[in-house]
Amino acid sequence: MTEALTAWMAVLDRFERALDAADDTLDVHSLDAPPGPVPDELRQRAEAVLARQQLMIGALTASRAHVAREIAALRRVPTARQDLPAYLDIEG
Repeated sequence: MTEALTAWMAVLDRFERALDAADDTLDVHSLDAPPGPVPDELRQRAEAVLARQQLMIGALTASRAHVAREIAALRRVPTARQDLPAYLDIEG
């Protein structure tokens, strides 16, 4: 097994573990790029990892937009007045 193949397999293993764990704490700054392009025998695996990453990015983007809408809705709720009770009597 060549050094490049071993290095690329290690990188893909890390990406796959991060995706499996939905781990957004992957430190890409400590990830050294393997030498040269992805070996042909790993191209299909690398493309599958890329597709999963793109799906996760899309899901995170949608989730972030949903949270932003929720925060905007909460900001529109008026603050309670201090001279009124802070509860709602639903039985009386």
